[in-house]
Amino acid sequence: MEFDFKKLENGIICRTAEKLIDLGEAFGRLLGDGDIVALHGDLGAGKTTFVKGIGRAFRVTDSVTSPTFSMMAEYSGTMNLVHIDAYRLDNSERLEVLEYIQSPYVIVVEWPESLIELRESITHTIRIVARENGDRWVTGVAKKML
Repeated sequence: MEFDFKKLENGIICRTAEKLIDLGEAFGRLLGDGDIVALHGDLGAGKTTFVKGIGRAFRVTDSVTSPTFSMMAEYSGTMNLVHIDAYRLDNSERLEVLEYIQSPYVIVVEWPESLIELRESITHTIRIVARENGDRWVTGVAKKML
């Protein structure tokens, strides 16, 4: 899948989980060290599925899973990926997350509104909405041009 950020600004419909992974992969190919992606969506919207695609773009060999209980997962591939669930971070975990900002990582944060310290550093915002028919409506905005 070729990535077109203008299309994403208008919204892209993904009818299957595999299409959502494909979109994440295409998006991931455009990311670089220091990028911080704010990932919005309700529970079950497909946030982790999208991140699986980013992991695929980075040739991550580990299984990308939801960091809901671990709060954070770090993956190595052609680029380093940190996947964060900021929903329930405590103060010590917040400090640990902030240490990654200056590191050579791509950071994807679910529930980014819980980490206001990252607000100025976010380079991309992705929103995933699960529709009643099972489709996912994905929109995005880039602070920096891809």
